[in-house]
Formats: sequence, structure tokens, C-alpha cells
Amino acid sequence: MLLTFFGYLQTIQWYRLVVCSDNQPALREWLCAAIGLEATKDLVCIGSVVDGELRGVVGYDMYNGSSIAMHVAGKPGWLNRELLRVCFDYPFNICKVNVILGFVPSGNKEALRFNKHLGFTEDLVIPGGHPDGALSIMTMRRENCRYLGENRG
Repeated sequence: MLLTFFGYLQTIQWYRLVVCSDNQPALREWLCAAIGLEATKDLVCIGSVVDGELRGVVGYDMYNGSSIAMHVAGKPGWLNRELLRVCFDYPFNICKVNVILGFVPSGNKEALRFNKHLGFTEDLVIPGGHPDGALSIMTMRRENCRYLGENRG
């Protein structure tokens, strides 16, 4: 997955993205610290830089051919529609997955609202599935992703 990821991202000419393989350790560290994630060996990230500062990171792991997990963290002002397009184009159009998965602790109301605003649906709530309480499994399907434009499939 990493080679496809970096080959894809090299074609993007967008000054706010930090994506080269040399930056991956720093992006992983930033994301994991922000959301309390334990990095997997497969975790790859896109970073958003605003005014020379890393302000947000989107990470992907758990790719199995049909689905991929997406992890997101950011500070105010880090996200715009173009970054959203890139972040959904990669899993749906390059990795060709059917669904993106999000795992959100029930106590993180802001993340639950954010994901629902993006178009994710809350498919399953597992009581006791997270140290903070329940764990919500959220999904985004290609046909429901409004950031793909004409490429919804």
C-alpha cells in the first residue's frame, strides 16, 4: 500500500500537503499523539500545513482490499474542500475500497459530529468497546461520498 500511496501523492501538486516518505514518522507521531492511536506498521499519512505549521493529519491503515480505516486529527483552519477531495480520492479511487471505516470513542462527541457532518454513518455501537466507554464504528461508502464529484461509482 505504501508504494501506491506515495506514487499517487507525488502526482498531486498542492502546496499544503506534506506527504513524502521522509515525513511519515513525524506525521504518524503527530496523529497518534493527537488521538491516542497506537501506530501500525501500515499507517500512512497526509499532513496539512498552514502558514508553515503542521495543522492536521489524516492517516490510513487496516487496508484489506475492500475497506480501509481512516484516522483524523487537526487544529482549527487545517481542513478545506480540496484536502477532503484528496483524502477521499485516495481510498476510493486509488485503493479501490468499497468503504472507509472510522472508530470513534463514544466520549469524543466532537469527532462523532465531525464524521457525521462529512457523511459517515454510525453503523455499530459496541458498549465497553473503548476504555472511555462505547466504541462507534462509522462508515463512508463510495456512493455516499460527496467529495468524489463524478467518480462516485
